[in-house]
Amino acid sequence: MSLRDKLVEILPNLLPTREEEAIKGKELIARVRAVLGDAYSDHSLRSQFSFIALEPDSCLARVPNGQGYYLRTETSAPSLHNMFESEAEASRDGHDPLHKALALAVRLYDTTGMGVFVYPVEEAESWEHPDLVAVQWPAGSTDEAGAYIIDDTADTTAHLRAVCVCIDADAESCRRAFFRTLACALCSHEAELLLIGDEPHMPDELTHLASLYGVGIRAITADLEANALPRADEIFRADTTDARGLLSELPQLTLAHPRHREAPLLPQHHLPATAAALHWAQSCIAKGRVEAYELRVAVN
Repeated sequence: MSLRDKLVEILPNLLPTREEEAIKGKELIARVRAVLGDAYSDHSLRSQFSFIALEPDSCLARVPNGQGYYLRTETSAPSLHNMFESEAEASRDGHDPLHKALALAVRLYDTTGMGVFVYPVEEAESWEHPDLVAVQWPAGSTDEAGAYIIDDTADTTAHLRAVCVCIDADAESCRRAFFRTLACALCSHEAELLLIGDEPHMPDELTHLASLYGVGIRAITADLEANALPRADEIFRADTTDARGLLSELPQLTLAHPRHREAPLLPQHHLPATAAALHWAQSCIAKGRVEAYELRVAVN
């Protein structure tokens, strides 16, 4: 049984039933360890809490300010990623360069019709999952309410592109980001590295390696420190026309195209953290409908 399945089974008996009694992640980890032991790291447990809380029909709810977890009821709702959440969060984090870069990355893909799953922003970059996964949905159409409905006769395979974002892209950070992208894409069909910042520079040898290993590289020139660029939450919530207009104003250069694989190089259990995006994509396909945009975003 996977860690996620174990948590889904035991969490209802470990969570307080009222929001005002919500417990923090540290306390929830202690309760889980009392049942499961020490087989899983704190990082693995926190990540799974985030992904499970994302699911609208799961037992785990997170309080709006991100300070604790409690048992979900019919009226509970999943929270957004902290960089797109409340006015207070937007005021604090909206001008953060990394948050702006991630918001631009989300809109780069979703304005082309791809689904986007954003992983939580962590203190240290993860080599177990990318920053986001862009999903190419099976054939379908948009209904009157704007929801994407998957055709009954369509191939039910969702193709996943693992995307890592690198800002302040000097030569050394580009090298690290490239190999991180390569590692995080082992369980996806494609890999792409986005360089976002003021005149990002990619060393020539990495461009050659990208062609060899099939890693896409795209450079977007944007002054992430400038107030002239909208806040992260404003970029994220802009309508499609405005988002496309903003992206069209930013110089872009494709240094290498991602190579599509018919199947991932490794199965999902080799990188358990990547399973969250696959689970979300498969859930949407099973329902025949892509969930509301906010539900695409993982929470901290």
